[in-house]
Amino acid sequence: MTASAAAASDLAGDGPAPAVLLMARSPRRGEVRKALEPMLGPDGCLALQTLLIRQAIQWGRTLEPRAIYVAHEPADAGTEMRMVAGHDVLLFPQNGDGISGRVADAVARVAAHGPGPIIIVWPDLPELREYHAAALQTDLDAGVEAIFGPVFDGGYYLIAISGPLPALFGLPEQVWRAPDAMNQVLSKAAEAGLEVGLLRAERALHRPADVRAALADPTLPEAVAKVLERRNAVRPK
Repeated sequence: MTASAAAASDLAGDGPAPAVLLMARSPRRGEVRKALEPMLGPDGCLALQTLLIRQAIQWGRTLEPRAIYVAHEPADAGTEMRMVAGHDVLLFPQNGDGISGRVADAVARVAAHGPGPIIIVWPDLPELREYHAAALQTDLDAGVEAIFGPVFDGGYYLIAISGPLPALFGLPEQVWRAPDAMNQVLSKAAEAGLEVGLLRAERALHRPADVRAALADPTLPEAVAKVLERRNAVRPK
């Protein structure tokens, strides 16, 4: 058994298999990764968004989930997202106000299909790795109810929850968007009586500096490196 398969088997444990839920903007030229356009150009940003979504779905499959869902925006992007995600993924549009509202709605839809952990992923990292699966397994086996994977510059690349947890996603929108969002969310989750876990902070591909840092990483996946190296062909205006 490979390390990924072992982690997936342990993650399911004796209970229901997890569901994987991606919160993703559909790859549309000129509408994704706009902060990276001066470096990658619109076509490079489009290629990067497509690749990151596909990689996140593939990582999700290694967890042997009960299902993989993609909550997409904009709402009319179902057909194009289907081409990216594949035919075995369940799609639905994001709905609700702000981050917490959209995630709460998506989690409720997934939870309606059956019990078990829900692993929410924002496809912003150059790669999700076996480490992330193993860390999730350890915390969920220990009875942790909410596990956060923070991004260095704010926000999250992953949140895993043992169930719908309305106390968590009922937090005010400003809590999710504040500069110290991580501390505030952890504090509010603790106040709600939730057992909380924390994954290693990671650097997402949000800004040109993130691209340069990723390219300096010798473990960067080759497919991602090829997309990011398009910067050499783009000149800022």
